[in-house]
Amino acid sequence: MAERCFRLEFINLMNSLFLNSSKMNRRSLNSGAGSVGPHHPYHLVDPSPWPALTSLSVLVLTIGLVLYFHKYPGGGTVLSVGLLSVFYMATVWWRDVIRESRLFFHTSKVKRGLHLGMLLFIVTEAMFFVGMLWAFLNAALMPTVHIGMSWPPIGVVPVKADTWYARPILNTWLLLASYFSANAAKHAMDLGDQQRCRMNLVITIGLGALFTYYQYLEYCEAAFTFSDSIFGSTFFLSTGFHGFHVILGFLYLTVCLFTLKDAGPNRSTALSLAVLYWHFVDIVWVFILILVYVWGGALPISGVELCQDGICVLQGLLHEARLDAFEHNFAFFESSM
Repeated sequence: MAERCFRLEFINLMNSLFLNSSKMNRRSLNSGAGSVGPHHPYHLVDPSPWPALTSLSVLVLTIGLVLYFHKYPGGGTVLSVGLLSVFYMATVWWRDVIRESRLFFHTSKVKRGLHLGMLLFIVTEAMFFVGMLWAFLNAALMPTVHIGMSWPPIGVVPVKADTWYARPILNTWLLLASYFSANAAKHAMDLGDQQRCRMNLVITIGLGALFTYYQYLEYCEAAFTFSDSIFGSTFFLSTGFHGFHVILGFLYLTVCLFTLKDAGPNRSTALSLAVLYWHFVDIVWVFILILVYVWGGALPISGVELCQDGICVLQGLLHEARLDAFEHNFAFFESSM
């Protein structure tokens, strides 16, 4: 009796597997032929391992960055594994999304959902920049005694942004030009002109890469580091986080460039979202340029005539104390106790 029940269960299991496989193959063939699409405007996403594996890859990448920055043995190896893992996960995940689009699962309602998802993502990213710029403004408007009661802090020489050929201003011109080239690419795709769209995408990607290179040179030649008071930490965190978004932006546009053959006037959701994200990057840079470089990085006017109530004397003492602490001159602390 038990053997008979086992046989029946086995036969039912095989039949169900065969029916499910036949349905999936039939759905793929029909969708690929374009004769029968989804029976509803929503997309029921199949189970995928990529979200969980991508999270683990990002965790490995973060641990690798920490180990590499602190010069631990093997930190570079962990960082390389994390980078390769994130790259692979992004590639296969994007491959699956492209397959879903080719199988006609990206209906008009799904596209509206994708646009809404990108807008919500941009809002959350904007809150990151609001928090970092708020920290910068709070320290600049109310400088404490720890940084010499001045902004920029005593001893910190900020990045120059007072001439048209300064690197922050040059980067502004690059992003401004990329704004128009990205719009031109989207407009060309709406008209069905893939050749002009491809050309403008290449221009936009090149401008984004050039922006990243100029920011790298700016970091290499900066007269302060991340550990130079709150000025250094807020400066590099806000500008570096924006630079990371620029890299993500032109990588996104690069993917759109390689998949341009599948796009069309009514089939360019990825390009539309990429251009929307790129505009967000442009707008954030305007705030960073004004607040961090132009206003926050302006050196205060120094002079004997500005000394009132002994503030200049206090600033001088704090400056000397900061230099002694930087040089690890412990005799200064012994004499002051």
